[in-house]
Formats: sequence, C-alpha cells, structure tokens
Amino acid sequence: MSTPRLQYQFIRLWQHHQGQNTDITLQELAAILHCSRRHVRSLLNNMQSAGWLHWQAETGRGKRSHLSFLQSGRELQHARAELLIEQDNIEKLVEMVNDKDAMRQMVLSQLERSFRQGKSLLRIVYYRPFYNLLPGSPLRRSEVHLLSQIFNGLTAINEENGEVIPALAHHWQQTGDKQWRFWLRPAVFFHHGRELQMADIISSFECLRDRHPLFSHIRAVRSDIPYVIDITLSEEDQWFPVLTGSPHAAILPHEWQELPDFARHPVGTGPYQVVCNNDKKLTIRAFDHYYGYRALLDEVSVIVVPELEEKMICTTLHIGNDRTQSDSLDSRMEEGCYFLLHDKRSEKGKREDIRCWLNSLMTPVNLLYHCDPLYQRHWRPAYGLLLRWHHSKLIAPCEKPADLTELTLTYYHDHHEYHAIGKLLQKLLAEYGVTLHIVITDYDTWFHGNSESDFWLATANFYKPLEFSIFATLYELPLLHHCLADDFRTPLKQWRQNTLSLAQWCEKMVDEQMLYPLFHHWLELQGQRSMRGVKMNTFGWFDFKSAWFIPPES
Repeated sequence: MSTPRLQYQFIRLWQHHQGQNTDITLQELAAILHCSRRHVRSLLNNMQSAGWLHWQAETGRGKRSHLSFLQSGRELQHARAELLIEQDNIEKLVEMVNDKDAMRQMVLSQLERSFRQGKSLLRIVYYRPFYNLLPGSPLRRSEVHLLSQIFNGLTAINEENGEVIPALAHHWQQTGDKQWRFWLRPAVFFHHGRELQMADIISSFECLRDRHPLFSHIRAVRSDIPYVIDITLSEEDQWFPVLTGSPHAAILPHEWQELPDFARHPVGTGPYQVVCNNDKKLTIRAFDHYYGYRALLDEVSVIVVPELEEKMICTTLHIGNDRTQSDSLDSRMEEGCYFLLHDKRSEKGKREDIRCWLNSLMTPVNLLYHCDPLYQRHWRPAYGLLLRWHHSKLIAPCEKPADLTELTLTYYHDHHEYHAIGKLLQKLLAEYGVTLHIVITDYDTWFHGNSESDFWLATANFYKPLEFSIFATLYELPLLHHCLADDFRTPLKQWRQNTLSLAQWCEKMVDEQMLYPLFHHWLELQGQRSMRGVKMNTFGWFDFKSAWFIPPES
C-alpha cells in the first residue's frame, strides 16, 4: 500500500531523472531522496511492490545498479495534486512540485468544475486570502464583489446598466426633500436562520452614519409601520436610492458584533453563505432560503495559492482548467486606473518643482517602454481616471531639483502589479541619482494614509453608474483627503444635488499635479467553454448565482 510520503519520494526521483532509465548507486539515490542508504533500499522495495519502478541491484565495489521507471511520475503527481487540492494542502503541493511554472499548470489543471451527487461546483484559483468581508470597512476590489454575493442592501445596482433595482426593499419613494420611504419584503432570512427584522436595518444604517462619511447625512431611521422604513436626511441627496444599493450599504444582523469572527465569517441575506474562510480557501454555498432566484452554482470555492502571485496578473481571474478547452470567457478595460498621489503632508510632496519633474519623467509611455512584455500586454497609458478622459497635459522636460536625492513611495502588500510599478520607478529614478525607498504596508494603513510618504501608489475601480461611483469611491478614501488637503464639503453637496461636473473635478486634481494617472489595465476571465451565464463586472468578477455549466455527457 502506497503512502503519500512514498508517492512524494517517487515523484521526486522521477523528476530528477525526467523519467529516464539510469544506472546509479545507492549513495547517489540517498543524496537525491535526502535519506540514508538503508532507508533507500526500503523505499525502492516499496516502490517496486507498488509497480512504479524496477530496481536491479548489483553487488560489489564500483558496481552501479539499474533503475527503470514503469509508471509516469507525472500521472502520479497529478493524482496527488488533486488530492492535496481537495484537502486544501497547498504547502505540500508547493513542496512536491517545487517549480512555480509547473505548479501553476498543475493547480489550474485541477480546478475543473465538477458534478458531485447532483451538485454543481466551481473552483477559482486566487493569490491571496480574504480576511475582511465586513461591509462599511476598507475593502479591496475582490472583497467588494464578494459582498454582493453574501449580503443585500435595501436596493441593488444593475451591474450592466447601473440602474437601481429592488432588493430587500421591493419599492421606495421620496416623501419629502430630505425623506425617503422603503417598503420591505416579508419572510427574508439571514444565513444563520433568523428572519430579517426592522431593527437590523435601523442598526445597519446607524452604524454606517457613524462610521462612513457618505452616510453621515442620515438624521433618523425609524419604522412606525410593519415592513416600512423611513429615513430622514440632513440635506438633500438625489443619489440616495443608489447609495442604499452601494457595496457598503449591506444590511447586517443587529447582533453582528456578538457573532464570532464576523469579518471573516459574515452572515447576510444574500444568495450565498460563507461555509469556510481560512488562509487556504474561501467556500460559499448557495443559500436555499434566499428570497430571490436560487443560485445555479451550488458551491464556489476560491483556492488560495500565494506562491502563484508572481506568475499571475492579479487582474486575471482563473476559473476552470488551463488546458486547450480553457478559453477567455470575457475581457474588458477597467473603469479606473493606477495613479500616483503626491502627499501635501510631505515637504517634498508640497514642492511644485519636484512634482513637475517627477510627472515629466514618469510618463505612462516611458514606464511601459521599460516594463516586462507581460505588463505591456495588460496595461494601457492613462491620461485621466477614465479611459475616455484626457486630462494629463503634455509636461515639458524640466531639470531635476538639485537637492532631490531620495523619495519614499508607499503602497499596500499582496498586489503584484504594485511591486512591478514600484521597481520600474526605482530603476528610473536611480538613473538620475535619486534613491526611491519603498514602504509596503497593510491595506487599512494605506487606505487611511497613516504613514509618512512623499507619494503613494493607488488604484481605483469604478462601477456603474459612473456618475455616482467616481465621486463616492474617491471621497470615501481618507488617503486622498490627506494628500490633497482640500475641503470636500462643497463638491460633496454639489454631487448629492447631481450638479457636480465630475470630469472637471477630476481634471482639476490632475492639473494641480497632485494626482497623476499611470495605467488602465485589462480585466480578463479565463475558464471553460462549457460555462454559461458569465458576464464580467467592473471588478473583474462575475455574478456567481447566474453562472452555470453544461452538464457532462453521459
């Protein structure tokens, strides 16, 4: 009977000899397998009993024994890899393969959809875990998408056209200049079994009002009639129905702070519930008591393989396998871009001559010229926050300030494209005698701008309706407020009244050389052609509950 350890040793031996028969000594085999000569004999006997190889021993000094392989180590490796992925044992998979390119092929070849006991399952490979799925907190792009699968708001936003559609509220209307009324669906249940109460909605909005700047104008939330919620604002807001469907406006159970590790194991009312979320895997399962259409995929697992980060463009989502039947299901240019923020809190960030020189040097075209072809394929020069905006002016070459010898750039970890851009900037500045110090921090620190830096690397992914999300995304970023040191109260009031020209507002930030666009990048879904119902959203993901597979032929 073969053991996992014996399989691992055979795979190592087969890889070392590339499956070729050879003449070899016990001492050489012991060095390959990192064990004693006595143990090598035992391993060879067991491998021979398993039918994997034939070992013809020769006795005598200087004699070399003959080793011939009867089974492909690659086949055994694939079978072992499938078992390790099933067990979420990525560490042993890394140890077994010991090659990032080979491991990437190995992992992706195993991430196939499957039908088990009538259930439709999907696996996705990703490069980092999801530690925080708490609505209203600082969230990255992928976490924002996952919230839409786990939670509901009073309203929802149609990902294709940006229209506000019913969610927990089946109807709403404006009852005064600063008053809105929402009629709630009955018999809505949370994943942990309790029915949705008006107290859950009231507590959710009160929490948002205290913690989130876009909801700070909420004055009162009350329910005097069953299944009816009245919200009073301190100022008019034409975007309020959209705001109640935005990612942060998810409704939480009022006891959420008492539930264990809620940020990692959240409880919502959405089409999927979290059944597992650790360093190795996130698994969400279709919620049978969901008030809407039941999800078509029964279970979605996101397998975390951090060792693949450098081998994957983080804007590419791999679903299914990586063989010939795998295809690009969808692709699009993002709504948003990578950009630099010069920090006015920094003495160097305040200086116009430094900002002007940096922006004239670090043009998107210049950076693309020096970067790896892999990024040249996925990046496109940005001259504004949106692809259709051309706000960056042509900056004439200028002299480097004589006293400029070093700068500090900050970005958050687990973002491979940030690393690539940082290295590009480091190399480019070094040619002019400027040392670039790179600080890599956690996302929360970056989001709040709680670090000393001359400039910051940032990215923004906007969603439809763009007129709402562009301002909402930037305004809710404390880092932007710190860097620009501007008073946002007037633009906020204009935006809520739908009178703010977003293009002019964003162009002003670029003209002042405080915000400098770098790249737009392609988002891509790679998966199986048998998958249907996949429409990529602006976050590079897709609505799981609408996706389905053509069943395998019997």
